[in-house]
Amino acid sequence: MKAFILAAGKGKRLKPITNNIPKPLIEIKGKPLLEWSLIKLRSAGVKEIVINLHYLGDQIVDYFGNGKKLDLKINYSFEKRLLGTGGALIQGKNFLNDSPFLLISGDLWTDYPFKRLLSKDLKNKAHLVLIKKNDKNIGDFNLLDSKISSDTRDREFTYSGISLIDPGVIPLGKASNKELWNDVLKPLVKENQITGEVFHGLVKNVNEVSDIEELDLAITE
Repeated sequence: MKAFILAAGKGKRLKPITNNIPKPLIEIKGKPLLEWSLIKLRSAGVKEIVINLHYLGDQIVDYFGNGKKLDLKINYSFEKRLLGTGGALIQGKNFLNDSPFLLISGDLWTDYPFKRLLSKDLKNKAHLVLIKKNDKNIGDFNLLDSKISSDTRDREFTYSGISLIDPGVIPLGKASNKELWNDVLKPLVKENQITGEVFHGLVKNVNEVSDIEELDLAITE
């Protein structure tokens, strides 16, 4: 199974830290954020990675190269302009095959066991890993019989940034600015084609300096 990592963003909320470095290369416990994910993916059994790039993307290529040092094969999908989380998949689709792939946010640190998704038999169009809403995130979904629902008022969960995707959901044609949820997945929710699971472990999207500080304290490995 392949993994697609979204790493093109500008990291505006982390300026001035991201003035000269892309967010995925910010160090957590002496190691770039993206490297943590790559190592965990390799340990789970992923061999091939696709990373989309835009802002200061050359630095990511310079650091990881073709992935050989991590015993991985890394392909890069460069975006001349930001295409959004959905548009990124359209442009990078040529690096994928017909099998489901892992989709992961490049600004994510987690102890989620990726191997769980590698062994999952995806019978629907996508499977999202959810986390409970808290002070920093607003609930977007509920789960009804393991199916994602966004129609209920009291939305208890939000998207973690980790999912298993059937490449057949990626729109055809020329890459344009699209968002994964609104433009690709949301129409499938009403067809009961999106499943989900709740993860109660550590999931941290690095968006603020305080997130970096919290991770430095939380990570013991």
